Amino acid sequence: MDLHLESTLTLNNGVKMPRLGLGVFNAAQGEETRSAVRTALEFGYRLIDTARVYCNERSVGRGILDSGVKREEIFVTTKLWKTDYANPREGLLRSLERLQLKYVDLLLLHWPFGDYVKAYKDLEHLQDEGLCRCIGVSNFREHHLEDLFASGILRAPQVNQTEIHPVNTEEELCGYCQARGIVVEAYSPLGGHGRTLIDDPRFIGMRDFYHKDAAQIILRWALQRGLVAIPKSVRPERIISNSKLFDFELSPGDMSTISDMNINDRRNYSPDKINERPSYLEPKIVDEP
Repeated sequence: MDLHLESTLTLNNGVKMPRLGLGVFNAAQGEETRSAVRTALEFGYRLIDTARVYCNERSVGRGILDSGVKREEIFVTTKLWKTDYANPREGLLRSLERLQLKYVDLLLLHWPFGDYVKAYKDLEHLQDEGLCRCIGVSNFREHHLEDLFASGILRAPQVNQTEIHPVNTEEELCGYCQARGIVVEAYSPLGGHGRTLIDDPRFIGMRDFYHKDAAQIILRWALQRGLVAIPKSVRPERIISNSKLFDFELSPGDMSTISDMNINDRRNYSPDKINERPSYLEPKIVDEP
């Protein structure tokens, strides 16, 4: 499999999306996020993933400006929060102002909140306006996607971003999406904040054989599955290390060994219960200075 840091997947509308990106979930406002984005872009990343509820869009925009990389070379993703679903256009315009951009490359509905069907149809109009090149969803299960298709949407989502890692492989969801031309993007590909899999002893033999660390092996596994992966880090050495995935290839046996670790252990909230989440568990939106 011939992959490199500049490798892309062609989405169902013809737009090319990088295979590897930087996620900034839980990256602090200000210099932490700004520096992480700048470092990633300087070392060859071309996909940056943020969201309204991460409260760091402004810092992402500053990092993009600092990098000196041409805007058209960068694939920027953001996501609308539930408070934007009644008026996605207004939500996107506010995100663009914070990002200091004229458009985003990918706009996602962050969760299947409320009337997500209507919100998705609004995204189609925003795409037609040119305010976002691609549209999609995040944390959607098969039945949520079926709701969209049954409603008469004009086009299938370009992307479904969801939690995928070796103990939550989402084989059925990936098969469903891939059969319908929807690219699957893996967030928390190393296992999730505070619960990474990089110290799992099952990777010891692979580390020795491939002369790679566990994070690199897991990310390579995701890429070889045909996924887009967006590992989060704010440490320059880790951002750089996470991109060193293209001078080795996992054998079919090792791919199977990693996939067999699956126990359907989703660490984030259940998409089927997101509308029942108590208000005290909701993330708080704090605007950046």
